[in-house]
Amino acid sequence: MNLYRILNLCLIAPVCTAHAAPAEPPAGIFFVKDGQSRGALALPETAGHCATLHDMAPSFSSAATAGDPARTAYRKGLRMQRSGRLDEAQQYFEAAIRKNSLFRNAYIALADIHRLQQAPEPAKQLLQRLLKLSPEHGAAWEMLSAIHYGQQAWEDALTCAFRAQELGVPHMHRLIGLSYAALNHPAEAAQALEKARGEGMLNGEDLCRAARISAQLEAFEKSVQYYEESLKAGGNPPAVYYELGMMYFNMKNYKQAAGAFEQATRSGRPADADLYLNLGMAYLKQAAYDDAISNLQTASSLRPKDIQVMLNLANAYYKKQDFKLAAIQWNKILVMQPQNAFAMFMLGKSYMGYGELLKGQAICDQALAMGEK
Repeated sequence: MNLYRILNLCLIAPVCTAHAAPAEPPAGIFFVKDGQSRGALALPETAGHCATLHDMAPSFSSAATAGDPARTAYRKGLRMQRSGRLDEAQQYFEAAIRKNSLFRNAYIALADIHRLQQAPEPAKQLLQRLLKLSPEHGAAWEMLSAIHYGQQAWEDALTCAFRAQELGVPHMHRLIGLSYAALNHPAEAAQALEKARGEGMLNGEDLCRAARISAQLEAFEKSVQYYEESLKAGGNPPAVYYELGMMYFNMKNYKQAAGAFEQATRSGRPADADLYLNLGMAYLKQAAYDDAISNLQTASSLRPKDIQVMLNLANAYYKKQDFKLAAIQWNKILVMQPQNAFAMFMLGKSYMGYGELLKGQAICDQALAMGEK
């Protein structure tokens, strides 16, 4: 029996790398070719900005000219952003753009301010303006992808992420994988997230998502690996241990499954009917009938009309050879499901187990006849 129940992928918006203001870089960098200086070109000044060659295009070098009013306003904006004064930073970045409409870093910085202020639409508009000026601006595509993702526009997020990747922005596999997952393309998501894992870009929650995707693909060993890494990376222990128990159960490693379920409760997961059911089933598979019955009885007290709980509890009584209690449990199931041929057959077997051979045989025959219809 596959215990794994499809889990909702509670995806959070990917962390856009361009949001914390850096220390100011040098005013420019000199390229030297064949022993000759080729002039000062602007350095990207936004944190997390992917420094592609296009970021240093000479047509925008005026943005880095010493004493330029746009650059002065931009630097003041960075200082305001570092100190958490976002409204003032916004004013300085807007001033930088007014003074130099080609100052790309100011567009990125201002868009990021809007994003931090939970105003995605103005941020998108700025990035779209920037992309009209500079269609190959990788950081703009990267941030636009993250904003689309946060708005659950998964296809747009994926399109922008691929464009950023084409332009040389590193570490885009995480966002690509999460977008594929949200679009319910688990195979593509798994491939991208594995690459992101190799890049060291997955946090504890991301690793947990990757584990769920692997489970969806029935790659249970891979799922276990992701869950274990998630725990080391600070993933949510109650949820991770519980889902890890499901994976061990699917792999028929019932001892490990029971241990993971118990660790989930010790880590703070609510001890609900599902946990007691799964723990009881793990013990039942190990022939640890007393532990199985104890947990299944608790599950039954929490959810008395759950057929799966009732079936497993009846089976545990029967395998322990407590045939009278097994018969009582099979009868309860038949009250709810009179046409359940399996429960009827096991009721007959239980009667036979404690000596009522004729009655038990008659019930078994009735069950077999019902199953043939």
